[in-house]
Amino acid sequence: MSPLKNGSNEATANRRALSLTSMYFNRFLVFRYVTAIFFFVNLYWAIVLFGFGSGIGLLPSILLIGTAVVMVEQIGKFWKHTNRLTFTRWFYWVQLFINLSVGLSLVFGKLKVFYPFLNEASLPWVLSVLGFGILVSAFLEYRVFLIEHDKDRYIKHIRQFAASI
Repeated sequence: MSPLKNGSNEATANRRALSLTSMYFNRFLVFRYVTAIFFFVNLYWAIVLFGFGSGIGLLPSILLIGTAVVMVEQIGKFWKHTNRLTFTRWFYWVQLFINLSVGLSLVFGKLKVFYPFLNEASLPWVLSVLGFGILVSAFLEYRVFLIEHDKDRYIKHIRQFAASI
């Protein structure tokens, strides 16, 4: 076999392997995007709370640490093809619980504790945002369940591609 042809086969094999690695990594794409959104929302919330001198700013700071841990776990998925999402699952349960707890506190008149920069007219909007965060967290918990049990649609495509190479 000529060196050129052997190099071509090796390059093709490398491209296929990289494609498969990318497919496994993209299986978790929704988690990376949503985690980034939660990171910036929690960062803004922490900055504003600390700006008002509120110690409750530790709450979004804890969530920021959680998002950092999830980001590290997600980056690791590029090199290690597992369907385990231990920290991701943990973080989204915590995010859901905190959104639910803050929402209930707001209903009972604690708006100024968690959002000292808002007035009572903002309450429906804040509750809507928190509710949306609860729904997104619950949806991602469902996605974690599907992925960890290999029941997501994306794994079928990955397996079909892997069988074809």
